[in-house]
Amino acid sequence: MSSPLKIAILGSKGTTLDLIAGLHGGAGAWPIGTVVTLNPASAERNQVAFFRGAEIAAYCAATGIPCHEVRSYGLTDPADLAFFESARFDLVCVLGWERLIPEAVLRTLGRFACGMHGSAFGLPRGRGRSPMNWSIITGQSRFITSLFRYTPGMDDGDILGSRSFEINDHDTIETLHQKNRIAMLQVLTECLPKIAAGEIVLTPQPSGEPTYYPKRVPEDGLIDWSASTRAIDRLIRAVAPPYPGAFAKLDGRRIGIRAAQPFDAALFGSGVTAGTIVDVSVAAGRFVVKTVDGSLLVTEFDGIAAGELRAGMRLAGSAPGGPDFTARYGKDIPRSQWEIAGPIAD
Repeated sequence: MSSPLKIAILGSKGTTLDLIAGLHGGAGAWPIGTVVTLNPASAERNQVAFFRGAEIAAYCAATGIPCHEVRSYGLTDPADLAFFESARFDLVCVLGWERLIPEAVLRTLGRFACGMHGSAFGLPRGRGRSPMNWSIITGQSRFITSLFRYTPGMDDGDILGSRSFEINDHDTIETLHQKNRIAMLQVLTECLPKIAAGEIVLTPQPSGEPTYYPKRVPEDGLIDWSASTRAIDRLIRAVAPPYPGAFAKLDGRRIGIRAAQPFDAALFGSGVTAGTIVDVSVAAGRFVVKTVDGSLLVTEFDGIAAGELRAGMRLAGSAPGGPDFTARYGKDIPRSQWEIAGPIAD
């Protein structure tokens, strides 16, 4: 199938690879002119989670899709700008690229660049960092994701189309990224013929004051044992691998908690301090931790072997209430636009 559009896919993660495969070989396949990804050294410097640059390059080589590695994650290297100026793409579809696209790059495009962003409330609420992680952490039950036109600003462009999907009690950050990629493929499949024909309708984001999520860092995964069982479970799922993950500390050792589930609220007495290990199964390689309102079964962990654990050991966590996320907002974002304005409610 030939295309009147010169299309590039920009991204560096597993979701990028799946989008490429979906557009290239799925139902409603659409020709991809070039895949633009990040070189491994830059990915390492920027600590890019879910990085799959080598796999993306291998897929492109196997399918005959041209693949180009840029030097900088922010596309600010002169060689990167020169590449876009010479390529003259019509459309750049962005997924798995957690940086703004510079205006100098956007000006090289025949049409525009587009990517996905959303929140539990839909744009313009929930712009900024890690909206899917935050949606799990805050206990939301749905996510509204939109394909929008990139501008030099933060997630403020006109909308091409939207999808809503559920957030259930089994979702992790990995499954939400998969749902978001499926939504993008669905919306793109609908929109590409209209873009090619010059018939796409770009809808301004709804009126109203935007809100922004603050940045998250790996240290935010330290568990607050004063939180409820459900809140701890949500944190674990929200920062699950390949993100850095939730963790606790035992005699100074970092104990990574990759997967867990609420266990029981009746077996262990209220006099046991939250964070205390109350049962260890060496055979199954799992253990149970007391929480303020029940207990948590830890099914996947690292940093220690099950045979080294004993009932009565106390796992240390963060100070009650966890980090002060409001301190991470810049002075350019007024308090009325803070999506996270205080401690996370249970």
